[in-house]
Amino acid sequence: MKTKTFSVVTSVSMGFALTVALLSIIGITITGLYPGILVLSVVALIPIGSRFFAKKISSKSSGFQRNYYTTLTIINVMLILIVVWMTFVILVDRVFSKIV
Repeated sequence: MKTKTFSVVTSVSMGFALTVALLSIIGITITGLYPGILVLSVVALIPIGSRFFAKKISSKSSGFQRNYYTTLTIINVMLILIVVWMTFVILVDRVFSKIV
């Protein structure tokens, strides 16, 4: 019963969050430790957890799955927006402040 929307949103969220977390960890060497980087690393685990949870509920009823797929899709869309916002804030605060 896994929906295509859930699969696409979770894949985009996972790819984007892991890429940003990895680049942020690399950025520690340039700008030093910033607490937002630790939060990004933890946020990157949420799409991975939602994918594993989706596999776990595959034996449940259709209505149950539909509710959780909708909820997890909304959470992953919000994570994409949060990661974009945090990336912008970290760039402005840490990187662009060094340039100006």
